[in-house]
Amino acid sequence: MACYINGAGMISPQRTYDNEAFLTDIASYDRNVLTCLLPNFKDYIHPFQLRRLSRMLCMGLAAATICLREAGIETPDAVIAATGYGFQEDMAKFLTEMLEQDEQQLTPSYFMQSTYNALAGLIALSVKCLGYNTTYAGKGFAFETALQDAMMLLREQEAQHILAGSFDEASPVQFREYARLGYFKKETISNLQLFDCQTPGTIQGEGVAFFTLSAVSAPHTWCRLKGIRTIHKPVDYRELSEALTTFLARHGLTPGAIDVVVNGASGDVTRDRWNTALLQDAFPNAAEVRFKHLCGEYATATSFALWLGAMILMRQAIPDAVQARPVHPCRKVKTVLICNHFLGKHYAFLLLDR
Repeated sequence: MACYINGAGMISPQRTYDNEAFLTDIASYDRNVLTCLLPNFKDYIHPFQLRRLSRMLCMGLAAATICLREAGIETPDAVIAATGYGFQEDMAKFLTEMLEQDEQQLTPSYFMQSTYNALAGLIALSVKCLGYNTTYAGKGFAFETALQDAMMLLREQEAQHILAGSFDEASPVQFREYARLGYFKKETISNLQLFDCQTPGTIQGEGVAFFTLSAVSAPHTWCRLKGIRTIHKPVDYRELSEALTTFLARHGLTPGAIDVVVNGASGDVTRDRWNTALLQDAFPNAAEVRFKHLCGEYATATSFALWLGAMILMRQAIPDAVQARPVHPCRKVKTVLICNHFLGKHYAFLLLDR
């Protein structure tokens, strides 16, 4: 069953929290770690509440508030969150304090704000949502699983409006470990030159995103999410290509019907090869859009791709900052396909249309 995106809130290393501006002012980073540009939290969070919350919880609550305001909804029927690795900074503070203080007189807020479901619970309390509430922590497929859960709830008529989203932060501990494993680049580069640097590894990013998913459209609907397909560690390129063809055929489409492909290439010359091959073999005439030079790589980066694809369909425009292969100027964008991968292991296809 398809569902409609009626609102979105995105906080990322770019100025995406303002839905009135569509990637018009691009932030440049001369380092391999991209961190979020923060809105004025006082516009979305009460000052008394603000001083008790961590940075990531403030970002999550602000993104959810932006999303609900965009959709014109005060209280959703369900809240679903997703994360690849959770609140790593607060967890590190809690564990460090345990070791340094021999488990005595610990700060309780570090523990409470480091659990995976802290954000979903905070949002539900803030918007007085007493319905379904859950959090998925599944590395590269966490966000896709949350979307699939939301679509099932809508199909079963268990909810009418669902707030679904994701969060992941750029942790120094994770950066050091991933750099050691070769997932991040050894040389320091500018994020805007990510795809010009033909070397292994990518750059670290972070982001928080929330979407209002509904079973019915509205005058302010952004787009329709038709389907999702995930493939974990495909054996070879043929398996991945056949999965994509089958996915499109299930929705009555051929590759030629896709107007825009949001390519989740990460600038890693080794792990991007199958995404590059898919674009060349299946979509030679579609416009290609890339985004990870703007937000970096993280486990739930598909949420940035979904925000980007939904904005393209709603505004019928593609910002210059993300264009890799432009669309014909007279061609309307009707169908967008997101082809994302996380570290060359988790592949996801999301189909959007007007």
